[in-house]
Order: sequence, then structure tokens, then C-alpha cells
Amino acid sequence: MSEDSSKKSNLNAIFKNNKSLNERKNRHILYALIIILVVFGSLSLIISYGAIMTYIDNLGPSCEDYPSIETVREIVEEHQDVITSIENTSPEFVFVEINEPCDGKGQLFIYYDTITTRNKIKSIIGGDTFFGVPYRMFNI
Repeated sequence: MSEDSSKKSNLNAIFKNNKSLNERKNRHILYALIIILVVFGSLSLIISYGAIMTYIDNLGPSCEDYPSIETVREIVEEHQDVITSIENTSPEFVFVEINEPCDGKGQLFIYYDTITTRNKIKSIIGGDTFFGVPYRMFNI
């Protein structure tokens, strides 16, 4: 009988070790899944933030509220140094152009590459308009 009880206790020990290993393995899988979810959730928030900010930036005024296209051209010429500063926030990836959303009315389109660049541009402009000219920003 002592041999049988010894075998039973060995089997019980093996069963407990296997159960413990399985529980640890399951815990590790659960932790890995949680980490993956957190990473993908964070990435989704970052991407959504950029899309939301682009949408908000693109809400423009009505046609009556835009300045004349001539006024926009004059302001751009007068403040070419600021336009250059904006474009130098990320050379080759930031562009400023005049757009005519309504007949004879103008605004600026500003194309940028990253959220960091966008924030720098907003800081340079320092307001909701570029010296009275509405602008829209696009992430490219």
C-alpha cells in the first residue's frame, strides 16, 4: 500500500504543478492581451485626435465672412516672413497656399505633416485667423 500511496502523492504533486503552470501561463496570456489592448487603444486615440482636430480646423465661415481674394493676396505678401516661418517648421512637408472657397473670396490652406508641426504653426499664427484671413489646416 505504501507504494500505491506514494504513486498517488506523486500524481497529486504532478497534477498540482501542471495546474499551477497552466494558471501562470493563462495569467501571462491575459497580461499580454491587456498590454496589446492598451497599445492599440492609445494609437486609436492619437489617430482620432488628429482626425478630430483636422475636422474642427476645416469648419469654415460662410461666404460673406471671407475677405476678398485681393485682400488675402495683399496680406500674404505683407507677411511673407511669417509664411516662411510657418513653412520652415517642417521644410518640404509644410505648404501654405491661397484658396478661393467662394467667388472672389479667399482663405489660406495650410498643409502639415505631424501634430507637433501643427501645434508649432498654430503658435506662430497666434490666433484664429492669419492677420484677419481665415485658414484651414490639413494633415498630409
